[in-house]
Amino acid sequence: MACPSCGSWAVRADRSLAGRMVCGRCGRPLTGTVVELEQHRRRRRGWMRLLPRLPRRNLSRRWWALIALLAISALLATLPEQPSRPRAPSPIGTPDAPLF
Repeated sequence: MACPSCGSWAVRADRSLAGRMVCGRCGRPLTGTVVELEQHRRRRRGWMRLLPRLPRRNLSRRWWALIALLAISALLATLPEQPSRPRAPSPIGTPDAPLF
């Protein structure tokens, strides 16, 4: 990839320009180059950056697994909580009994 102004083939990524390619000889930014367009196309935005890139088939399976996990969680949340051990009877009697 040659610089359009000086014709130099010395190209480098400049940190001050967010990694855009610049000419190593004259320092002019190389805009609209194939390298820059490929980097822009590969960049993932938003929450998709958190997910690994998978083929469509695996991505579909992952969504179904997520839906199943949410359904199981909702089902478990609706179940009543049961104590693990039965409560021991109080020595005085039942708490609802009137005190005479």
